[in-house]
Amino acid sequence: MSWPFVTLGEVATFINGDRGKNYPSKGSFVESGVAFINAGSLSLEHRLIDSELNYITQDKYDSLRSGKVEKGDILFCLRGSLGKFAVVENDIKGAVASSLVIIRANHKVALSYLKHYLGSVLCAREIDTFENGAAQPNLSATDLKSFKIPLPPLEEQKRIAAILDKADAIRQKRKQAIALADEFLRSVFLDMFGDPVTNPKGWEVRNLGDICQCINGDRSKNYPSGDDLVDDGVLFLSTKNIVNGELDLAFQQYITEEKFGALGRGKLLPDDMVITLRGTLAQCALFSCGYNTGFINAQLMIVRAGDQILPKFLHSLMMSRGFNRELKALGNGAAIPQLTAKQINELKIILPPLDIQEKFVAIQRFTKKVALKQVQAPEMFSSLSQKAFSGQL
Repeated sequence: MSWPFVTLGEVATFINGDRGKNYPSKGSFVESGVAFINAGSLSLEHRLIDSELNYITQDKYDSLRSGKVEKGDILFCLRGSLGKFAVVENDIKGAVASSLVIIRANHKVALSYLKHYLGSVLCAREIDTFENGAAQPNLSATDLKSFKIPLPPLEEQKRIAAILDKADAIRQKRKQAIALADEFLRSVFLDMFGDPVTNPKGWEVRNLGDICQCINGDRSKNYPSGDDLVDDGVLFLSTKNIVNGELDLAFQQYITEEKFGALGRGKLLPDDMVITLRGTLAQCALFSCGYNTGFINAQLMIVRAGDQILPKFLHSLMMSRGFNRELKALGNGAAIPQLTAKQINELKIILPPLDIQEKFVAIQRFTKKVALKQVQAPEMFSSLSQKAFSGQL
């Protein structure tokens, strides 16, 4: 059964932060007080991260004319990491930064259903029409209000949300198993190779560009527009597909073979590493997903390992905490946070002998295999979500 589509503006109120003269500057932040919430305070699990909150005084809060949060609000990111959002689950006094908008559901929609819609492929497709390869992709509240959402009766919304909640709980257990394995592998990496930033073991150090190809996407007139997207064809990756160091294909978009053939560069091969240059900076994932090729959007870069370094070792190095922190700091130094091709090419990389890299990769392979056996997801969550929003559950 299919449901009628309505706009988000029909089922929720949208509230921007106060962007006037009273907007809090960094100099007005205090150690404790009233929460001032920005995009960095939103977790990928759609919760607020208490440790990442800034604070303003009660007087500053009282001077703000809008953007004050209530329990049950959804805080949605309009700039940079488009589509990142969190639900305000507690009675917290706070206000939002200009990068966020408050979505306050009305009586027509269940909060749990709206939350699942905002994390769905349907919503991701709407968001993608606004990215357009811009250095700093952004939405407005007006754009967001125009998004279309299928709207079944309220009781059906709650039933769908309950099913997706259960499936998501299984998905989260799987993530936890992988996270535990990753934590173990981080300690193995440090034990075998030391901190790649300080290089206490004295490994050879090379520029990344000397041992790998660093490949930008094709940003010419042939760059795909919204009209070039199709339901099936060649995979077209965006920053939404690089999550927590992994390739996430919950959201997939495609371009035609003809469009792919017209592109001069930015074409993926298996085991290429993809790195985010804008938005959520310095996330890296290996292109190991069953596809033979694909194309990257303008916010990504391909790093193709040469014969002196193994892709899985390189990925572990780039995502190690110390190294990744330094990499993010490079990008955050710009007026608009971003990494450049020059910065990536000139990264200093430790280069242990191949046989030692191979030992680490063997340990990694075994550890992840054991971890994934512990929790088997019954059906791809994204597939279940798509069925839910098309009336097939």
